[in-house]
Amino acid sequence: MMTKALRLISLFIITGLMLSACSVNLNKKSANQDEDIYEGKYDILDKGPEKGGSIRLFSTPVDTLNPILTNNQYVQDFLGFVFEGLYRLDEKQQPVPVLAERAVTSADGLKLTVTLKKGIKWHNGLPLQAGDVVFTINSIMDTKNSSVYAANLQNIASVTAGNNNSVVITLKKPDSMLLYSLTFPVISMQYFNKEKLSDKNSKKNLSPVGTGPYTFVSYNAKNGVKFKANDDWWNKGNSEVTTPYIQSLEIKIFENAGKATKVFQSRDVDVVTVDHSEFKKYINRTDISLKRYPGKNYEFLSLNVTKGPMANKNLRSALGGFIDKKKLIDTAVQGIAIPAELPLFPNSWINQLVNMEQYSDLKKAKQLMTQSGYVLSKNKYVSKANSRALSLKLIVNQDNTLRVNTADAIASQLVKNGINVEVEKLTWENVQKRIKSGAYDMALLGYQISTKPDLSFAYSTDSIESGLNTAKYSNPAVDGYLQQILTQSDIEKQKSLYTKLLNTVLDERPYIGLYFISQGIMCSKNIKGAINPNVWNSYNDISQWYVPQ
Repeated sequence: MMTKALRLISLFIITGLMLSACSVNLNKKSANQDEDIYEGKYDILDKGPEKGGSIRLFSTPVDTLNPILTNNQYVQDFLGFVFEGLYRLDEKQQPVPVLAERAVTSADGLKLTVTLKKGIKWHNGLPLQAGDVVFTINSIMDTKNSSVYAANLQNIASVTAGNNNSVVITLKKPDSMLLYSLTFPVISMQYFNKEKLSDKNSKKNLSPVGTGPYTFVSYNAKNGVKFKANDDWWNKGNSEVTTPYIQSLEIKIFENAGKATKVFQSRDVDVVTVDHSEFKKYINRTDISLKRYPGKNYEFLSLNVTKGPMANKNLRSALGGFIDKKKLIDTAVQGIAIPAELPLFPNSWINQLVNMEQYSDLKKAKQLMTQSGYVLSKNKYVSKANSRALSLKLIVNQDNTLRVNTADAIASQLVKNGINVEVEKLTWENVQKRIKSGAYDMALLGYQISTKPDLSFAYSTDSIESGLNTAKYSNPAVDGYLQQILTQSDIEKQKSLYTKLLNTVLDERPYIGLYFISQGIMCSKNIKGAINPNVWNSYNDISQWYVPQ
């Protein structure tokens, strides 16, 4: 079992993860969006990537232009054009070096030495130094600054500048997932010298200087923010990238995202985020590009493993085989999701370690029903012991239309396979009470998944007390795997531990994973190039976008 200290650290590690009751209505029209859509169906003559052009993006009102101080997600997104981190996460959820050259962990796992790349300059011409990273980490950890990144750095005891432009990070406890936390934007120590950093509206906090592909030009609360391409970007020598093709970016300020979408309709903004509930409205449009990707919201069935029918492992596994996720998504969810077996992002490198299909086999599900002590009689499964028909209760929060539709569809699928299911639609408060008391068989719930692939929140015994392990699942072997993963820095050994962990929890099935709800961005047709948004970065690879001239 994980120690108390490790449990607390783990809870910090999964910052941003929460049990979700978000209400979704697929049929509800957004009050902030026009029903009028322009009819023009056209294409842009594309001669290939070339420099030039400008695009207009959007944000809600700016609170600051300091990336470690802002609490505005839209501001965080566009400041990614200006600032860079030591690492970033790729589409497979793997940390990839950006400002860092390499990182070495000490034998005891308590020190990480990060060596910086050479030749990186701030936009004001000064070189990037280890002191800048030390300053950034200390500023994030300073409680006066209330940084959104602070929780991810709670395990850092101290940070110092080392030899050869390196940074030495000393930890309170070994943490194999520290690189996932080193994606925060790095700010310049010299630029903020003698500056009161916590003053979000100071001159320097509203005039950002970074190392990224775009440099700051101007900011006005009414007219927005402007950036221009950084032709001296340090990364221009990378064979896979170039200095940005698009030469200028304008961030227009709106009261809310809905108003930005209205303006997108009139072509006064070129890129906007789009809610999954609006996908159907835009999916067949030929005058825009709709790019969808898995979001952070993961939906699943929590099974009561402590009592009742769901205490039978074989029965839990059989249910997983009877539920057709693809059909569920195509019907109840109207195609706005990506199937998922585990609370791991669909493209995560960890998902590749096991064969998921073997746990969703219909033929095997029927065999498991027999092993569970049930036989099919008149198209219904009945107990061999007392001939009673198997009947289950599925609880769901009634104000979430998406979940209610999903629950009804799951019940329908299971009924067709001989298992009676009663869907109970309750208030969120009553759902929580029933889960806490264990008065349920199945519950349709959701998590908001963290950037770190630490599964302790769902499967560790310690997480029962926090309420995140809703199934109240407990297995000492699983607790051991989770603890070792958090302290094992050798990637091959970590893969071996993950493989054992996943095979165990998939075999024992305290949960049945369903899907990740998609997010998306809409782009004007005139924007071309590598438009590959992901959950970490809506504007991923913007330096490779271009506007045909």
